[in-house]
Amino acid sequence: MAVGVTATGVRGDRARRAGVVIFVGWLAGTAVATRAQDGEPTAQQRQAAAEAYDRGAAAFLARDWATAAHWFETANRLVPAAPALVQAIRAHERAGNVLRAATLAIRLEARHANDRSARRVYEPLLRRAERAYGRLDVVCEGCTVEVDGVLLEHPSFFVEPGTEVRVVARFRTGDVEQHVSLTAGERRELRVEAPAPPPSPPPVSQTPEQPVPAPAQATTPVSDVTTNERDGLSPVFFWTGLGLTVAAGGVLLWSGLDTLAGVDDYEANPTPEGLQRGQAREMRTNVLIGVTAALGVGTAVLALLTDFDGSHRRERAGFTGWHATVGPGAVGVAWVGRWP
Repeated sequence: MAVGVTATGVRGDRARRAGVVIFVGWLAGTAVATRAQDGEPTAQQRQAAAEAYDRGAAAFLARDWATAAHWFETANRLVPAAPALVQAIRAHERAGNVLRAATLAIRLEARHANDRSARRVYEPLLRRAERAYGRLDVVCEGCTVEVDGVLLEHPSFFVEPGTEVRVVARFRTGDVEQHVSLTAGERRELRVEAPAPPPSPPPVSQTPEQPVPAPAQATTPVSDVTTNERDGLSPVFFWTGLGLTVAAGGVLLWSGLDTLAGVDDYEANPTPEGLQRGQAREMRTNVLIGVTAALGVGTAVLALLTDFDGSHRRERAGFTGWHATVGPGAVGVAWVGRWP
């Protein structure tokens, strides 16, 4: 009995190795056929695909159908090849996952329709699946398709009758989501258009903004070229200042006389009270001296600025003489008045 088991194991190991050799030979042929294409698999990808296929074959011989299907699909994902896809379909069928096997059969037909051995696998399976399930073909340009959160490698798949699935078509400009439910034997084509891209921001104008011209203003005479003098002050200011100065001078004179009288009184009767009264009188006199002096200076300045005879005002009222004017964008000198 032990010998029989050993012989069976040897035959299984030989069959697995033979399958791996066939798969590697397929990969080599695929590499030669696609050598000029940009999508040619690398040597590392072919090596990884061969190792995944070997693991799938070992699990298949051990009747671990789910594990075998996983590794066969992995090998096909690394380097698409009909042998790996055929073995994945067979493993799913033996595991009872006919829905997944039928979906892989759609992919096998799309990629390897001219392969006779592949046709013998997918044709009878598709005939059975098209009666038992609903088939959805998603048609979109430049998109990837997700079904219930799982990214599909092929946009056509089978679904359980009456089960609603969430289909998301992802574009560069955004996602489009739809919910679909099919009946047994129903085949539907779902066309999805890419959403419009978001509006681009308005272009930034490169033209500098033109300054808004300031409103025109009337020209204003700035100075009289002939006289170089300002209008004099009204004589009222001078006479007011003179009156205050005279009044302050009168108070100062009284305070000075009172202070001198206090000095005489203190010398005749030197008491502390007399000293305090004398100091207060002296302080008062000093303050009045300062006030009177300030008023005198101010009155003298007013005398210099006062137009006592009104000649400047008469000349300004007649606008007679040479005048310089400055306005927006213009400077000029002109004679205003009657010419003698």
